[in-house]
Amino acid sequence: MEELGDIVHEFLMESHENLDQLDQDLVTLEQEPNSRELISRIFRTIHTIKGTSGFLAFSRLETLTHAGESLLARLRDGVQPVTQETITTLLAMLDKVRALLATIEETGSEGDVEIDSVIEALQRQMSEGAPSAEPPSPSAPAPEASESGDAASPSAEASTQQPAAETTAQPSTTEESAPQAETSATAEPTPTREIPDDPAGRRPLGQLLVESGAASPADVTWAVQRQVEGDERKLGTILLEEGKTTPTAVNEALQTQNKRSVADSAIRVDVDLLDALMNLVGELVLARNQLVRGVAEIGDPALIRTTQRLNLITSELQEGIMKTRMQPIEHLWAKLPRVVRDLANACGKRVRLVMEGKETELDRSLLEAVKDPLTHLVRNAVDHGVETPEERIAAGKNPEGTLTLRAYHEGGHVTVEVTDDGRGIDVERVAQKAIERGLLRPDQVATMDPREIMMMIFQPGFSTAKQVTNVSGRGVGMDVVKTNIERIGGAVDVDSTLGKGTTLRLTIPLTLAIIQALTVECAGERYVVPQVAVHELVYIDGETTKIEYASGTPVYRLRGKLLPLVRLDRVLDLPPAGDKGVYVVVLQADGRRFGMVVDRVLNTEEVVVKALTARFKDIGLYAGATILGDGKVALILDVASLARRSHLSAGQTERQAAVPATESRGKRGDGDRRLIPRWG
Repeated sequence: MEELGDIVHEFLMESHENLDQLDQDLVTLEQEPNSRELISRIFRTIHTIKGTSGFLAFSRLETLTHAGESLLARLRDGVQPVTQETITTLLAMLDKVRALLATIEETGSEGDVEIDSVIEALQRQMSEGAPSAEPPSPSAPAPEASESGDAASPSAEASTQQPAAETTAQPSTTEESAPQAETSATAEPTPTREIPDDPAGRRPLGQLLVESGAASPADVTWAVQRQVEGDERKLGTILLEEGKTTPTAVNEALQTQNKRSVADSAIRVDVDLLDALMNLVGELVLARNQLVRGVAEIGDPALIRTTQRLNLITSELQEGIMKTRMQPIEHLWAKLPRVVRDLANACGKRVRLVMEGKETELDRSLLEAVKDPLTHLVRNAVDHGVETPEERIAAGKNPEGTLTLRAYHEGGHVTVEVTDDGRGIDVERVAQKAIERGLLRPDQVATMDPREIMMMIFQPGFSTAKQVTNVSGRGVGMDVVKTNIERIGGAVDVDSTLGKGTTLRLTIPLTLAIIQALTVECAGERYVVPQVAVHELVYIDGETTKIEYASGTPVYRLRGKLLPLVRLDRVLDLPPAGDKGVYVVVLQADGRRFGMVVDRVLNTEEVVVKALTARFKDIGLYAGATILGDGKVALILDVASLARRSHLSAGQTERQAAVPATESRGKRGDGDRRLIPRWG
């Protein structure tokens, strides 16, 4: 019974993966309706789900997928064309399959999920074409082998003992067969020798040759029949000597055959085990930091060399464990083509989705955290950003809009961009809405940068939509996107040009467990700042360069602009240290650029993020805690919360200096030393 449970668990995992791929394939098929290869791949995947569900006695799931398979068979055979209605019906079938799988996962049975309406819709689609033979009825619980030779279930893999070509293709009546093939098509041969299965589980050579177009199904069938009748030559040799294929094609097929399959080179590992390993590595990093610090104080050369070696090994181990948790962002994007397709149809728009950097990797836990915010941004771009075909034509644009997803590594984080070529953000309209809602004053708007005004779209309840739809207009969503991204230590940015399009940019840390950080000191206490938020460091000696005050707010003149400052000692209610000999850590967070004044900047290092208790979380200024190299605990600052707590409005962020030269007592001079010009 336990073994059967493992099989069901494996079936559920594989089926969910297959469904994600089917979503993409069906959306692609709608754009490439004549792709026989794509139709065949979709057919094989549905056939696999149907066969395994029959083997596991999930009869309702088997019936549903059989109906979908019947429709796909007609598309594959060219009996009826691929239409938008056909794709919509097949996608609806996938939704029902997901619902059945979810019920099986939760209760162990198929439950009472309604599937009759979808089956009827599939049958209506089939009735629109000419009558044709349908695949065999799914009455037998055991799955059959598909035309491509892909086993549909574990039992099929164990019991099927077919020669290579017989599992790859069936002879076509429209193709000319070799003379011997005619006999094999009309009578079952009596084999004189048994052809053993490939012990390595490699794909049959005949299948590879047929898929590449280097040999016809009839020729491969004929060659295998020769082997069954006693021909000792290998399949490739028979085809070559009879002139049915080329040496180059056989060599390429053999190379492909000898490559290890994904199943041979990968294993499934429980996520809880990976989490446990990551926690152990975190503890090892803490111990490493403490050991390195202690040995440095001792100063023994032999110990220093040993700790350097330990440091290297620990870093490599940490990197290796982190890689095991990494997954391509393609897994996150798999559902988005379907989202864009369905929403564009609902809005009467035409949108083409382009995905770049699908191989970019993120920690698995972060993929889950980013999924909903990214989906909302994509939906928002289709609904708000891209215009209708009529509006685009009137604006001199292609009637089909383009939505681009781009992911890439930058420093110690991953950047994900959502770009549309739509109408862009109307800055004046955003400013007017902000004034109406009391978020900004008219005098603030006059001094604000356009990008700062655009960041107002992330305020709670803010919306410029003229009408409320089921997608947008209620002012709910963008602020949640920003909150969720900042919760995992990331940041959100926006850039837009009216009439040309908008780019929403997510900056995400590579992992939540271990981060690169800057350690600072204020009033004798040490604090940690995530490196992703740090732009540069500036030292002010208090003599030749001083902190100025504009409208009661401490500011610093940095490259011709006034940078608002936040005194960390005042925010945390610590003893003040004065304005002389201080450091300014220039930060970017929450759409604001500001400087944090601290007493000392100590060093940068990898720190392990530890969760806080509820009491510390309620304070709202800390993102976590860590243990430093000397064994002492330091709090990790939440930079975005720090900016909000300091009442830095968008109008107070870095802007062109408005303070007259006569009031500016401290121009930047020798006392201003930029220690790190642009962190990263």
